[in-house]
Amino acid sequence: MKSEKLDISGVYTALVTPFSKDGASVDFKSLGTLIDQQLEAGVSGVVACGSTGEAVTLSDSEYVEVVRFAQERTRGKVPCVAGVSVSATARAVEMARVISELGCDGILVATPPYNKPSQQGIIAHFRAVKAATKLPLIGYNIPGRSGVAISPATLGALSQENLIVGVKESSSSVDALADTMTAIRPECQVVSGDDSLTLAVLAYGGVGVISASANVMPAEFVSLYQSWERGDTRQATKIQLEMLAKIRSLFMESNPVPAKTVLALRGVIAEPTVRLPLVPLSAETLKKVRSEFNV
Repeated sequence: MKSEKLDISGVYTALVTPFSKDGASVDFKSLGTLIDQQLEAGVSGVVACGSTGEAVTLSDSEYVEVVRFAQERTRGKVPCVAGVSVSATARAVEMARVISELGCDGILVATPPYNKPSQQGIIAHFRAVKAATKLPLIGYNIPGRSGVAISPATLGALSQENLIVGVKESSSSVDALADTMTAIRPECQVVSGDDSLTLAVLAYGGVGVISASANVMPAEFVSLYQSWERGDTRQATKIQLEMLAKIRSLFMESNPVPAKTVLALRGVIAEPTVRLPLVPLSAETLKKVRSEFNV
């Protein structure tokens, strides 16, 4: 069993889950190549089976095997965090126990989607998950997917109650970010979940990013973070601004469709396959993505 300590500073890549051409199975060979590339680029950690990893399309056994594979591939090198974003708290509790048994370093917990719980319901959800594991929890505020934001006050309460050690802030609101930084205890780490706001989160006292775009730009995100850490704000700003057009192209259609397409065109993963209800990129978006990434 891992400890309750976890440092989420730096660049954590929210890994895609490569599939076979027909989408029937997980392509573990491609996943291994992707993870190795991330490690070579110097990322600080990885997140398996998050929203970028199409976790909601995986069977129970696939979920376990993807998390197990990522954890074993990164063991002794960087932390591996597993994502939990399910509507039923009882299911989230069950998943937390499994993740603990697999030896991961932490759990990224989103607001249960579809149910639209109250803020008190969100707190109760985190309490239940935390009671099931000794692993550190990261609160994932992503109202665009969950349907309900975790308010800064709620994140503060989760932090003060020691239910979370960090926050992935994906609301795209700088005001919410600022309020969250004020509400949480100082030891609670905040990272960006919006790749284009990585620099802004760092400027507000955040410690890094959990990035979907880092699947295709790991070295650039690592360079941005390292520039900031050594106090070279001019260089960090330059890197962030140079990446903006590429980042935006990766979200022209639902994540991770564009990222998988770039990875496949580069030969990092064998196929760009996504599972329904996601579909391949439109011709127009494909043209834009190919132009941005020269693939």
